[in-house]
Amino acid sequence: MNKVILFLCFSIPLFGQLDSTSRTAVQISGYAEGYYLVDPVNKAAHERGSIFFNHGRANQLDLNLGILGVSWTKGPLSAQISGMLGTYSRRNLASESSFWRNIFELNISYQLAKNWGITAGIFPSHIGFESAKNADNWTLSRSFVAENSPYYGSGIRMFFKPNTSWTYSLFVLRGWQHIQDLNPALGTQITYVAANSWTWNSSGFMGNEGNGLRVFHDFYLVVPLSKKVKMVLISDMGFQNEFWHGEALMVQAKLSNKWKLAGRLEQFSDSKAIVLTQGSFIQSASINADFSPFPKMIFRSEWKIYHSSSGVSNLHSPEYMFGVVLGK
Repeated sequence: MNKVILFLCFSIPLFGQLDSTSRTAVQISGYAEGYYLVDPVNKAAHERGSIFFNHGRANQLDLNLGILGVSWTKGPLSAQISGMLGTYSRRNLASESSFWRNIFELNISYQLAKNWGITAGIFPSHIGFESAKNADNWTLSRSFVAENSPYYGSGIRMFFKPNTSWTYSLFVLRGWQHIQDLNPALGTQITYVAANSWTWNSSGFMGNEGNGLRVFHDFYLVVPLSKKVKMVLISDMGFQNEFWHGEALMVQAKLSNKWKLAGRLEQFSDSKAIVLTQGSFIQSASINADFSPFPKMIFRSEWKIYHSSSGVSNLHSPEYMFGVVLGK
């Protein structure tokens, strides 16, 4: 718990400086998300089931993700490096060495032309609506489609942005969320953002993960229902000898500059345990409330229920979770 308090104290986004003569920009930043998850079934502090890659401990204060990073930009060239610790890194990068397990980003980018660019290294995944950073997400917990698709990638990204609406990206990757191991793979992404904030995204992956070719597609559509209410529809489908799929519907309402509410309905089906540790059909529903007293601070709370066809271990319903997010 001491490491949680220490990191929260020193991880508010910090500072940047710009040297106007050489046009070199250096920025140092910090980010942290602490949480307390209440499991009313098992009231002792314990590890949650292996199907969760975030918020891995119940009934104790913990740090899900803490990041300290630095970015450097000079003309068309930029670089980013950031380290991390917490539940997310310990669980989601368990197959990596202890060094790589603590790397959030490590990449170099070059703007080849006005509409073209390339990035090489470790970077956030192109797949999915939800991010590893909770500040980017509508809800405190992640959906099952997010938990069972890559949060990060390593390799090369080439992108083309012909205008403000369309972005096309091609990825040459080391595999399905790999840094050390090499399972050559390809990724694609097409994103369209309309002037009225409608967003359409299609992301793909194709590579051999050791026991067959894995083909995967993620689709999401963000629909602004009004000035204060928006909805996202998410659909994932994969095939590797057998099919798996997941769907989610989320709605977010902005009540004021400081208050937001969100709800989610979802299901995830993987009867042959291709990406889950045990085959199952899981459904869940959750309600989320956010209070942001300052622009880069969010107090979050969530109530969540589950239903599983095969009794997934440590899937206790209902669950209550409280969190604080510092940074963007």
